[in-house]
Amino acid sequence: MRWLALASICALLFSSSAQAHQKSISYSKWTLVDGGAVAEVRVRLLELTSLPTAKGAPGAAFELARVVPYLQEHLVLRSDDEVCEPEPASAIRLPAETGWLRIEWRVRCNDLPTGLRSELFASLTNHVHLATISGPDSVDVVLSPAAPSATFDMTTRDGSRHGLGSYLRLGIEHILSGWDHLAFLTLLVVMATRLRDVAILVTGFTVGHSVTLAAAALGAVVPHPRAVEAMIAASILIVALENADMERVSGGWVPILGVIGLFAAIASLGSLPAFWGLALFTACYFGLLRLLRGPGRLRWAIACLFGLVHGLGFSGVLLEQELPRGQLVQALFGFNVGVELGQFAVVALIWPVLRWLRRRELGVRLVDVTSLAGAGLGTFALLVRAFG
Repeated sequence: MRWLALASICALLFSSSAQAHQKSISYSKWTLVDGGAVAEVRVRLLELTSLPTAKGAPGAAFELARVVPYLQEHLVLRSDDEVCEPEPASAIRLPAETGWLRIEWRVRCNDLPTGLRSELFASLTNHVHLATISGPDSVDVVLSPAAPSATFDMTTRDGSRHGLGSYLRLGIEHILSGWDHLAFLTLLVVMATRLRDVAILVTGFTVGHSVTLAAAALGAVVPHPRAVEAMIAASILIVALENADMERVSGGWVPILGVIGLFAAIASLGSLPAFWGLALFTACYFGLLRLLRGPGRLRWAIACLFGLVHGLGFSGVLLEQELPRGQLVQALFGFNVGVELGQFAVVALIWPVLRWLRRRELGVRLVDVTSLAGAGLGTFALLVRAFG
């Protein structure tokens, strides 16, 4: 009961960020013209509700008279030390997909732009702004509260080189702010007793998510965002149950059958039909674990298999940016390297702690706590993401 209470507390602590993987994001494209640039900005209506102008006035935040001044003040193009001033009455609203606001305006610059600064939605700590400046060549920048400004040189013909570091940083930030990926990774390595096992598991996860990240970004696969997010939560729940050795303890099939029933319910209610397949997979997988008396090499396979699902989740940031084909390879490479660096940093931090706890004979208790916490978090996130 104490471990169950602890797991419940952990679930409550993380419940407010159950969809943290879906990063708050906005976009802008700056097309250089004589005497300045034309800005095209896309923001989610959901983010606009966080503005002070939205409080107490439903719908008012979406009026151009209130939104445009905020965007123009907090998203600034610069030419050396001077701000490119917006032209009066130049803002117009453009057609946009459901849930988004798309606005265009013109700015005047005394010279070629040399920098961009974003302070959009500063109250949202995980907000990222992706911008493209199009001139003699295109420059991509990634701005966040940790790095709100970027400088560039539009006089060069190799603008693409400025974007690689931005996507590298975006990949690092994405993995470090994605609690669901980190939870899955922790549940994978917490059972490992040797550094070699950790390397094998992390490699399996890396192979899996690298394949689908590339496939989705290149257009070979078109992921269903809600299904992918729910599958990621389900992967946490399944690995947590595996860690708890549920298939071998007395009555262990009761929670496993409950999870299979949950997956079937999600499918039968029409929320996510693909969960019929996940229910069948879960039954077969835990049956195979019981037959083999432990995961063995299946552990690497499950890391790789669920890595495929997590890779589709990683691809969301690149897909939403709608990058030109010529910039996609650079962005994909930088983003994936950033994810790997962030992942390596997390494992390098937690592995010494895990070894220290094992030396003090706390390994079994650690597995119990992380398993219960992972099961609680996975179940909560699954229900939120499946049913909205």
